[in-house]
Amino acid sequence: MLDPILLEVLRGKIDAIAQDGAKTIKRTAISPVVADNGDCSCSIYSAEGELLSGGGPVFIHYHSSGAGVRKILDLHGQTVAEGDIFLVNDPYQGGGLHAQDVVVHVPVFCDGALAAWVGTSGHMMDMGGSVLGSFSTSATECIQEALRFPPIRVYRAGQEQTDIWAILRTNIRMSDMVETDIRSLISGANIAQKQLRQTVRDYGIGVFKEAMATLCDLTEREMRRAILELEPGSYDFVSWSEWSDKLYRVPCRLMVDSDHLTFDFSGASPQTPHYFNSKAYVIKALIGVVLHPYLGHDLPLNEGVFRVFDVVCDAGSILDAQPPAPIGAPHMDVGQTALEVAMRAFNMAIAASPDSRARAGMSGPSAGSGFFLHTLAGKGRTGRPDGWLMMDGGSVGASAGHDRDTPDYYFEAKGNSASADLVDIEVLESWYPIHVNYRRVRGGAGGAGMYRSGAGCSMSYRISGTPELTLTIMGQRERVPIAGVGGGLPGALTRIYHQDPAGELVPIPCHQEGVPAPEGRSIIFDCPNGGGWGDPLERDPARVEADFAEGRLTFEEARTVYGVVLGDTEATSVTRRQMLAHRLAIAEPPRRSLSWTPEVIALSRGAVLPLDIGVDQRGGVAVSARSGAPLSLAPCHWTLGCPKIPDFLETTPDVSISAYLDPATGHLLLVDVVARGEGEPSVGGGPSRWLNFAHADAIAAE
Repeated sequence: MLDPILLEVLRGKIDAIAQDGAKTIKRTAISPVVADNGDCSCSIYSAEGELLSGGGPVFIHYHSSGAGVRKILDLHGQTVAEGDIFLVNDPYQGGGLHAQDVVVHVPVFCDGALAAWVGTSGHMMDMGGSVLGSFSTSATECIQEALRFPPIRVYRAGQEQTDIWAILRTNIRMSDMVETDIRSLISGANIAQKQLRQTVRDYGIGVFKEAMATLCDLTEREMRRAILELEPGSYDFVSWSEWSDKLYRVPCRLMVDSDHLTFDFSGASPQTPHYFNSKAYVIKALIGVVLHPYLGHDLPLNEGVFRVFDVVCDAGSILDAQPPAPIGAPHMDVGQTALEVAMRAFNMAIAASPDSRARAGMSGPSAGSGFFLHTLAGKGRTGRPDGWLMMDGGSVGASAGHDRDTPDYYFEAKGNSASADLVDIEVLESWYPIHVNYRRVRGGAGGAGMYRSGAGCSMSYRISGTPELTLTIMGQRERVPIAGVGGGLPGALTRIYHQDPAGELVPIPCHQEGVPAPEGRSIIFDCPNGGGWGDPLERDPARVEADFAEGRLTFEEARTVYGVVLGDTEATSVTRRQMLAHRLAIAEPPRRSLSWTPEVIALSRGAVLPLDIGVDQRGGVAVSARSGAPLSLAPCHWTLGCPKIPDFLETTPDVSISAYLDPATGHLLLVDVVARGEGEPSVGGGPSRWLNFAHADAIAAE
């Protein structure tokens, strides 16, 4: 075992090297999406392609880009030499997240032996294909989307391969900008490679490799120790991704087995002729960087994190598409929905685990599936063809935490500091022919709860200085809101409009390209947010008053959503009692009503343990944690014993939002969002001690 101080010194060195590489990319790139937004990364891998460290704000690049190293070794093997630089961008052949995320890999040799790899990645403004930006909502196969490269050498033994660069320049738009940004990736990789090679020489390749393996092993060990604190069981959640008038099912069953997790997405909808198909390695990268702060926030983010869980996806499904399915955004709509259902199931496991330290960070799922990105293309300020990606649409609001409101303009409640920056308005207006009317926090009661979600971005800009642009719109969550937790309300939906000459707002559906944006027209969009945590009627009235004072809520929203009559404590108490009584009065009876009969009382004897958010397990009986009202007998799901209000909230025609109530008080235990026609709620399963409870043994013991 190496000296712990040496391990920590080397860990700090490789972390600093990765950050230096990422900073170099930002300093040398010229497109705002890389230089200002910071959509880039620098990662360090072992000689075999295992993640050792990462730098830069886009954490999901770190692990996903490692697929390229393994593909290089498969294709080029023993021919890899010092001075080689590889480029890859095809998700089907070891690329990163999508074709626009170009990945550069540089081998690190020491005394003729391969010691490690450096990988850099950044979002390119264009990689060819049918539309500028290479996000094509009309593409039906990947050939139409972009120029895709398997791992190829752009430098061979230090010599630039000019033919490759000629192919790039010929097949992409704004080639000067894109080539400069790709060369910024090479600059970042070279800086990191030189520093890493010197570090390996200073300590010796044997010590370096042993230290890196030990760091990954220690991270894995501590992650497994945290998983052992979770209740073994099977935890289910399902949601849907949208395209025009169709919903695509994304289910997840999380199995907690000893010190290992399995996220099983079997049964997801088949792959589609749309650009949002994903790949299993992308799903794993997404889950890993979010799982990490729950189970090991103080541990290095390295390969050890990713060894403790598996991802299971059906080949040919939207989560593991096969060529020639389009795959322009595998980390967005569908990929983010998969992350959300996975983390919702994971929080169910935490909620059932009284001894888990992860309980301190419980929260609703990521709100990343609500990203509203869009590209604009046309003549720029110089009169030449231009285009750009409006990253402001990625500023969604995080789902609420179990003990806290969450930040605006960020997609995670349990964060890990992974966040691209917003471009300054002055920079946007100087680069592009637009005038920003406003960029502000979106108001409204979306994501209401005892703790509310953060708010998304609300923005308006006017086309100015060019005859006409066209938009490619990539939005999600315009029909299926992100559900809340423990009685929290769903988040707000995505909205985008253009303003006609008369000043009227005209809605624009998501997933379109070629949308005209003539000079003088304003584009307005409201980003969505995640769901709330807990019944809004349990929110501290002082917090509601503060939200009103900040302009987040109207007077009427405070009363109808939170039951708060601003400035009147007594009226608030009366209003809330009336709202609870009204819920019970209009609710349907439980599917299986349960009362405290002698048999049920006999089954309830035993330790009181958490079963789900707001629900306890007493022996073989599920009860409301608030009132103690019995809900169901094991192994049946606790929602069976809840009065239900169908269509609790108004929403889109193909979605149903139902409320499941505490039968004794009328408080919300679950506000469920499902595709209309689904027979079961979105939640299911539970800890093994509940699913395997033996009624006969319990009764015999009496």
